[in-house]
Amino acid sequence: MKNIIKYTVLVVALFTLSNSYAQITCDSITAITSSYLHTAKDKAMNRVFISDGQVYRAFLNDDEAAEFEATFYGGSTYRIATSAGIDDDYIIFEVYDRDRNLLFSNEDYEYAPYWDFAVENSLDCTIEVKLDVDKKVSGCASVMIGFAKQN
Repeated sequence: MKNIIKYTVLVVALFTLSNSYAQITCDSITAITSSYLHTAKDKAMNRVFISDGQVYRAFLNDDEAAEFEATFYGGSTYRIATSAGIDDDYIIFEVYDRDRNLLFSNEDYEYAPYWDFAVENSLDCTIEVKLDVDKKVSGCASVMIGFAKQN
């Protein structure tokens, strides 16, 4: 009976610690994602992207993908920033319109961690993120959307 109690306590402790570690890891990755909204190049160009206040996160394994819905309003410039770790190229992200037409894939741009684009007319989109399984097989993926501050 004592062994069962010890085993149960051990399992609960390991589960709690692993959940805490996953939260810390996702928080760290969100900080990296946020840094892509405020790059040194932006500062040099006197350009500011303001977060929309949302952080989109998903824990992904193998070839899983997460989808996030967003509306982009006409007359604005946006930045979609993504991260899945310290290296820029862990994550693949694609942006689709409502009819599932591909508008952008960072695979075509050496896995760039962010994309800037201007929107003429309001547009509902799906942002799909997945890990490049050749570089990382599981982990937290983070997405943030910023809009350019008008000077």
